Amino acid sequence: MSAGQQPVESKPVPWRPILGLIVLAAALVLIFQNADEYPVHLFWTSVTMPLWILLAITFVLGVVVGWMLKTRRARRNR
Repeated sequence: MSAGQQPVESKPVPWRPILGLIVLAAALVLIFQNADEYPVHLFWTSVTMPLWILLAITFVLGVVVGWMLKTRRARRNR
């Protein structure tokens, strides 16, 4: 380093947007590769739907259950 030069500070890598783009790309691949329709049986009903919709419903239900358990635990710890 020559005299009078300031050291260059490196900025932290923005990992959240990068991770978000990777997850989005994986989700799009999943959607486009699973567009075929499959029969879904639940109790006494049967419907035919694309597999990606079923996966999306399962994901949303998992997020809702996780959120409910988190809020329950937060209330219990107060």
